[in-house]
Amino acid sequence: MSETGPGFAVEELSLFERLQLVFYAPRTAFAAVRGRETALDWLLPALLVCAVGLGAHQLTLDVLTDLEAPAVQQHLEGMDEVGRQRYEQSAAMLRAHGWMMIPVGIFTSLVMVGGVLLAMARSLFQAEVNYRQMLVIKAYAALVVAVEWVLRAVLVFTTGDPGVQLGLGAVLAEGTAASLSGRVLLAANPFDLWQIGIMGVGLSALIEVETRKTIAAILVLWLFWLVGGVAIESISRNLVPPQG
Repeated sequence: MSETGPGFAVEELSLFERLQLVFYAPRTAFAAVRGRETALDWLLPALLVCAVGLGAHQLTLDVLTDLEAPAVQQHLEGMDEVGRQRYEQSAAMLRAHGWMMIPVGIFTSLVMVGGVLLAMARSLFQAEVNYRQMLVIKAYAALVVAVEWVLRAVLVFTTGDPGVQLGLGAVLAEGTAASLSGRVLLAANPFDLWQIGIMGVGLSALIEVETRKTIAAILVLWLFWLVGGVAIESISRNLVPPQG
């Protein structure tokens, strides 16, 4: 069974070579690691993403937290009072503890998504897999987050705009966020879809199930999570007591 692309031999692929292949030949990367996963296979990519995130955080910190900057003032003008208060609180937290949120977020996501993938593989696809394999799938896919952070950091730093949008929010009309469906569209991130594609390919390669089935299963769960998150946020906004 040939799982690799032309010019690549599974036996000769190092970890760094596999991490590069994730972006343009993910099945080759996962086929190369299948059956020989080590802790380094999930730990190293997670640490790499953390390092990129910390660099991006440092690059954009002043732009995002300087409440007197014209770009930030303009961004705040488009918000209601609750939105402005939340942004100011977020800016203070970002400056004080923002760097801690990056590794905590990365490893929390790694642990949780790895568990979801494990449950899905065992229950839905009746596959004999272990948790380490699922951690590898998520960690490899998380490299996409590093790309997103680099791109966002460059745009924020060069434009000075704290409200840079990389998803549908960049092209949708301003009034879109008024409805639940509009907020879901604004929350939809193409980098999340890229991750889903990589995870679907990885799961397919490790459990030998058709890629379209694994991607569809992960996509459905992501949609439930996305819609649920937006709905909870909308409810919490409506429950905010009026400012006296």
